[in-house]
Amino acid sequence: MRYGGLSPLPPLVRLKHSFIAAITVALAISFHASPATSQGLGDLAVAPTRIVMEGRTRAAQVSLLNKGTDTAVYRVSIINMQMSESGEYRRVEEGGTAGGYADALVRFAPRQVELQPGKSQTVRIILRKPAGLQEGEYRSHILFQAVPDPQTGQSVEMQTSDEGLSIRLVVVPAITIPLIVRHGDLSASAAISDIALTRGDAANGWRSMVNFSIVRSGAKSLFGDISVSYQPADNQESYVVGKINQLAVYTPNPRRAISLPLQVPEHVTLSGGRLRVEYRARPDDGGETIAVGDFALP
Repeated sequence: MRYGGLSPLPPLVRLKHSFIAAITVALAISFHASPATSQGLGDLAVAPTRIVMEGRTRAAQVSLLNKGTDTAVYRVSIINMQMSESGEYRRVEEGGTAGGYADALVRFAPRQVELQPGKSQTVRIILRKPAGLQEGEYRSHILFQAVPDPQTGQSVEMQTSDEGLSIRLVVVPAITIPLIVRHGDLSASAAISDIALTRGDAANGWRSMVNFSIVRSGAKSLFGDISVSYQPADNQESYVVGKINQLAVYTPNPRRAISLPLQVPEHVTLSGGRLRVEYRARPDDGGETIAVGDFALP
């Protein structure tokens, strides 16, 4: 899941004296990237990629590692986002436990990290639950955002010459990880519904896709891996034709709509038999089956 991205470069505009101006400031934020134990953007690696504080847990930490060859500075903050039914994120300005956010429940340090090449730093997170906190799940996201070198902020006049004006492209990389606080004895369940197959066209390079929904109920979010398998009508060996790892259905959303391109072996035709969609918890969370859905193919 991704929020934001690199803004497209505007077309070059030619004015008098070969004046060329191109201004682009981009914020790139990546979620739930593989592998499960570390997440990286550019020269920064972050582990773990998801923090859940529940039960008697009152502290957690995140390790940052500079894998690059230059010293880098990263600013740490907590932001709030909402997930749409299709899995897209939207940053919101509101916060607090009344809205289901965890920003008011945690403290963290440091708020800015300078990392030399090959060096690591730990960000410590402390949970403070106020008296009378309502049972439920609260979620925010920790944002690690690169601080550009001061030289990238030179004024327009310093970039101007008799040949024209050139303004440098500045890309500000960032990465987020979810921070989830659970208070009370919470549970959740799910069902797979609305399974449908959209057949591809090999001649035009279109892949078949399976569409379905994960319907969530209960007081906490779900997190796991999706596997789609095809069982031919003659009961021969089944084939795994689609996978999604680390897929979340966050509260308060009751539904997550999925469209998954399928990887079908060349010798297999999706005709007759059944498609089976399985949603399982991550191996480090026990690996139990969360929900299963079957679809009979004509």
